[in-house]
Amino acid sequence: MLGKFFRKDDEEANGTAKEKQIYIEGQEEQAQEAMDFLSQDSQTDLDETLVEVSETVREAAKASLRDIKLMEEGHCPSCGHKTLRQFVFTTVCSNCGWFSFISPEEGKSIIHLKSGRQIECGTTFDTKGKFLLGITNGVVRAKVSTENVEFVEFAWTDEEIKKKRESRIKEQAGIDSWTEKPLNEYDDEDEPVIVYASFGPSQERFVFGNEDNAEAFKKQYAVRIHKNCYERPCVDCDLCTKKYNGEDETIYKQMIEDGVV
Repeated sequence: MLGKFFRKDDEEANGTAKEKQIYIEGQEEQAQEAMDFLSQDSQTDLDETLVEVSETVREAAKASLRDIKLMEEGHCPSCGHKTLRQFVFTTVCSNCGWFSFISPEEGKSIIHLKSGRQIECGTTFDTKGKFLLGITNGVVRAKVSTENVEFVEFAWTDEEIKKKRESRIKEQAGIDSWTEKPLNEYDDEDEPVIVYASFGPSQERFVFGNEDNAEAFKKQYAVRIHKNCYERPCVDCDLCTKKYNGEDETIYKQMIEDGVV
């Protein structure tokens, strides 16, 4: 669940490589001097340093994987409790207060200062060093002391919010129960189909990327523990132990339209 690098064409790829080269360009000489210094007396010192670098990268990768897997299972990467709450652009732990959020891509961020002045930028970064960086089009436009900041406003566009909510529906729906294909790989015009039915004494929830897959699933598994389980209204039926009330999807979609989630 958790994030998300793409190369659209050779020109963009070359631009990315060039940007990386510029980023390290000012430090190449310093790095080379340090390597020459360490290798003057013994190559061992240099080798040990490079091993430490590799180990640091390895530990960072392990930590990142740990956090991702914890969040995928609904656990907070900070306190470990299963208390994460997912909002449209933000994830918050209701136990310890840890949170993660993204900034607008089409909209903008507005830094409101205590003096009443406003600074508009594409996005903001908290440096954890008592400063906020305001960045627009990849360029740092402002460095503001957090002591002077009243709050930061995220001005999302309506279209951006709509796209995010639509993608969340598909992400939360998960995998097609018939093809085992991720629902986000289906065409936008295909509406997910939700089916509540029982293989055994407990009701299950099945999701399909389109109507054809749902019908194919029903034909393959026509006999259920209860007659006409596919067509029987779940709300009025008490022949199995329910896990879902049959109205979950309707309620969820209404909450999205109302802006609750």
